[in-house]
Amino acid sequence: MRKVLALLIVALLIVPAFALSEDTIKIGIFEPITGSYAGGGAMEVEGYELAKELYPTVLGLPVEFVIADNKSDKVEATNAAASLVSSGVVAVLGSYSSGLSLAGADVFTEAQIPALSGTATNPMVTQNDWYARICFIDPFQGTMLARYAVDQGYKKIAIIQEIESEYAIGLSTYFQQEVAKHEGYEITSIGNFVNTDQDFSTLLTDALKSEPDIIMTPVGYAPSAALIVKQARELGYTGPIFGGDTLDAPELYEIAGEYAEGVIFTTFYDSAQPATEKTSEFLDAYRAKYGKEPSGTNIMCYDAYLCLLNAIETAGSTDSTAIRDAIFATNGFVGAAGVITLDENHDAVRPVVFKEIAKDGSANFLALVEP
Repeated sequence: MRKVLALLIVALLIVPAFALSEDTIKIGIFEPITGSYAGGGAMEVEGYELAKELYPTVLGLPVEFVIADNKSDKVEATNAAASLVSSGVVAVLGSYSSGLSLAGADVFTEAQIPALSGTATNPMVTQNDWYARICFIDPFQGTMLARYAVDQGYKKIAIIQEIESEYAIGLSTYFQQEVAKHEGYEITSIGNFVNTDQDFSTLLTDALKSEPDIIMTPVGYAPSAALIVKQARELGYTGPIFGGDTLDAPELYEIAGEYAEGVIFTTFYDSAQPATEKTSEFLDAYRAKYGKEPSGTNIMCYDAYLCLLNAIETAGSTDSTAIRDAIFATNGFVGAAGVITLDENHDAVRPVVFKEIAKDGSANFLALVEP
């Protein structure tokens, strides 16, 4: 009997730890399912769900999603992050909104749970030892937006920005810093709003007094920008309106309609120019599943899931430090939106794409700028 027991103990010791207590591998989904950023959270979840449908296992076990709603609120985000930690997830994906990602970062760092974002662009998100991202960062995005404006000869620029969004303020700051380097180019006004605002007529009236060549509108999510676009056009403004990657969302055209024509924004990829052999796989599967065209957010979160699975496979276990180290070491991983390589700050090195909204709501490719 003792011999049998000894053999059983030895057998248990050599079985991977994750197989002892779980028949799935849990990955946390840290997103705004409700609240003002819920549309962004929905786009991210669409990407994760599609990727999991096509790639449902890792280390020979099924992946299980544990979804925590951070409710588009920084306090709730801290609570949601804590709930993921207590649920036993091996890693976390998310969140839409850099501010929400930052709110969860301390919790994940304290618990030593690796987190990977597909779209959080504020540079502060990865200034810890447990968060990484596969998207470009705002110093690059904001600088490229400003250079594009300068290249087009738009010398007078009005800014209307969401003051409570770390993403929006960061993007605006880097944009302004680049504009200041070019003689003859100026920021003519800066107007601030919060994401619950609906009436922008006063801000726009003040901004238009200086007769700007363009309006730059950094926002946490597209509906605010859509209202700004619509109300600016109704006030008679006909020039270009600029924004960052948060404008790559269906609400922009759904709310602004034909007024959205001429809006220029940055994003992560262009579906008309497949980046890798995996692009078509993603596009075909997304269109079949959701019956619409994907956004940059959709494809980036699809890739974030694949990148995380690759890290878990590379680690060969569910040990959090091993997964974290494998994520940080990502180099040349082929995703649907492009090849993913992380630098020493666990940030991705990738190009920025410029698009412009046409009258029918389609987003047409303008340019691709390498870092």
